[in-house]
Amino acid sequence: MPNKPKKWIAALLGLVSPPVGMMYVAHAKLALAYLSLAIVLGVLGILSSTWKAAADYISLLLAVVGASHAYLLAKRYPDEKPRPAYSRWYGILGAVACLVVLAVVTRTFFFEPFRSPSASMLPTIPVRAGLLVQKWGYGNYGTYGRSLLHMPISSPLTRGELIVFEFPSDRSVSYVKRLVGLPGDKITYREKHLFVNGNAIPLRPNGDYFDPDSVRYIPRFVESLSGNEYSVLIEKGPGVLPPGVPRFPFAEKCTYTAEEMACEVPIGHFFTVGDNRDNSNDSRMWGFVPADHVVGKVVFVGS
Repeated sequence: MPNKPKKWIAALLGLVSPPVGMMYVAHAKLALAYLSLAIVLGVLGILSSTWKAAADYISLLLAVVGASHAYLLAKRYPDEKPRPAYSRWYGILGAVACLVVLAVVTRTFFFEPFRSPSASMLPTIPVRAGLLVQKWGYGNYGTYGRSLLHMPISSPLTRGELIVFEFPSDRSVSYVKRLVGLPGDKITYREKHLFVNGNAIPLRPNGDYFDPDSVRYIPRFVESLSGNEYSVLIEKGPGVLPPGVPRFPFAEKCTYTAEEMACEVPIGHFFTVGDNRDNSNDSRMWGFVPADHVVGKVVFVGS
């Protein structure tokens, strides 16, 4: 049975989803081309706030082009030519279902995009920058706010890496910070200088950073920890630590004075800080990150 594609259905499907519109008019290669372009635009929009507006505009233009293209192809479709199975409703539904499953599996177990909402990781991570996080090997598998599976961490974590984790007091909130303390480490923060197991972490001046939000220059330094080099912001003046002794699990492993904070990281936990050292809500204030809260390691920072 030929069942020639209807022009209005082709146009509607092409507007909603150009790849689906191309499948409906039996053009698999064009469907793949439109899908590839849509994926590229989606990734740009997620990982780069700079490109997001342009990606949104091109996506809208792509929908209009897809609708027109699908309409013309449906109009030119030979009357007696049978449509392949993939262009029928069940074929299209099956292909869409496969893509949805593939996207969920990828986000759950392999890579997931996040966005940094604050200035706590300046200058490394700009405000609202997109992040790509590797999840495989870190045991906390889920996506879209749903946790599906927990396993022990099997990929090594190194001091100085960026990690995304569920905030200990509210696991529905994701944080991104610099990992500085592994289980058993002693972390000290004294006179705005970081010490790990009694060793001062090398710190060298690197000019000033202009913060467009506060419209001011902040001293920038390069810190080197376990082979990882990265920039940090440390303002002039005395350090600010929480008054008294903060309350959090294993708080007895920390001591606070007017001059310094020192913590011994419990087994099965990690210690994190922000690169914007004087403007970061991190382990210095709320304590340790349990291992099963770690979502993954940041492998790409957008703009």
